[in-house]
Amino acid sequence: MSAADRAMQTPATSTAAGTARFPLDLPDEFLHCFPLGGRWVRADSGRRVTLTSPSTEEPTLDLPLADESDVDRAVASARSAFDHGPWPRMPATERAAYLARFTEEVRRRLPMLTALWTAQVGAPVSFAQGLIGAGESRLDFFAKLAGTYSFADRRPTRRGHARVLREPVGVAALIAPWNATFGIFAHKVGAALAAGCAVVLKSPVESPLEALVMAECAIAAGLPPGVVNVVTADAEQSARLVAHPGVDKISFTGSLAVGTRIAEVAARRMARTTLELGGKSAAILLDDADPATVMPALVPLAMPFSGQICFAQTRVLAPRHRMAEVEEACVAAVETLTVGDPWDPATDVGPVLNARQYARVLAYTDTGRREGARLLTGGGRRPGFGRGHYIDPTVFTDVTADMTIAREEIFGPVITLQAYDDVDDAVRIANDTDYGLSGSVYGADADTAFEVALRVRAGHLAVNGFEMSPNVPFGGRKLSGIGREGGPEGLESFLETKSVFMPTP
Repeated sequence: MSAADRAMQTPATSTAAGTARFPLDLPDEFLHCFPLGGRWVRADSGRRVTLTSPSTEEPTLDLPLADESDVDRAVASARSAFDHGPWPRMPATERAAYLARFTEEVRRRLPMLTALWTAQVGAPVSFAQGLIGAGESRLDFFAKLAGTYSFADRRPTRRGHARVLREPVGVAALIAPWNATFGIFAHKVGAALAAGCAVVLKSPVESPLEALVMAECAIAAGLPPGVVNVVTADAEQSARLVAHPGVDKISFTGSLAVGTRIAEVAARRMARTTLELGGKSAAILLDDADPATVMPALVPLAMPFSGQICFAQTRVLAPRHRMAEVEEACVAAVETLTVGDPWDPATDVGPVLNARQYARVLAYTDTGRREGARLLTGGGRRPGFGRGHYIDPTVFTDVTADMTIAREEIFGPVITLQAYDDVDDAVRIANDTDYGLSGSVYGADADTAFEVALRVRAGHLAVNGFEMSPNVPFGGRKLSGIGREGGPEGLESFLETKSVFMPTP
């Protein structure tokens, strides 16, 4: 019986001895094995990782953690599948049919994947329900693109013609963070498989279960052995995977610090990389924007999942002469948010991930006060919660560009309000950051807002709202990363181009 079938039959009880109940009944393979070479293989290491509930601070589940031999087996399996298996050699339309079956298997497990997001990292279930389908839509997009994309074309030359071929890059190591593991893996897995790559998914230790579910789906869909492999690894073993000579491409989403180290290691052997790193995105309110209308729509984008999302629109820039209105509207919108148990459908803001994340965010709020920002609301532990990593949604104003809270990614439920003098000043402030991932512009006239958006140096912007779509690329500029995920551009990041010159017959 699959994990999806088990989860749909009972809400249940897979637990390690002495831990709190885990909310899903998981197959024994998930608790002891890694999916390698198309089958479940018992982990070599004997090492384990314990999951802890962000809302209760109690341990919930105990799972295997990879050592060097597990990583090496995963790479060897993918290497064999790519070098000797049918996957990169079959017609793209045939791969597309496999990917359609894979996507359908994932679709059957969406309720389970929603529950896993909440159980492992505390994402409010209403938020998870709204976004988990985005991962499925990404897989569906790449399944269809695989059948229509032009992997070859002919171009006339002086001597005859050239055949320009777009071939899979090889074995790809796909590394996702804990905050949105399934959705991020879907971007990477869909594109890599559509290209014809074999993959090793490196699960984060905080949320290791989504990749296991995806591997179960690959097996159920009949993908050739070794095309999809999974290990859960800590920093040391992740570094081994990145440096492994059997890996041709690394696709990483995570922190700037780790991304920088990956780029350095990959450069030494010219391994291909896509790096989606941090963000410090600005939302610009133009002078004709109505704060009472904009802020209720913008606040959920500024602190989605307690602000633990890279695209969070955390820096709100507004005309100086309208700051009092913006402050009032922002605080009013924040104070309508329901903070509580992530399993409650009414909850808007749940706990942050763990004690380390909790301490990190509160350190930033302390720094904001010390550097002169004015606290409008929040700034500490949410009252009324005796346990769990709950932080009161926080708003600072009188923030200037030199302050730490305006420059560094906080990754918590914190909004900063910054005043500008005119549109040129707003653009200057928006661009006065080391990051360039996302942003938004709000105004009464969408065309005027678009002209402002053109001046913001970021890879992903929106006018009067926010949207992500599987057919549109996502990624950053400056320290926010290199490369794009999503759209045909995401597929192309897993391809190499070969030119073959041919004589006239």
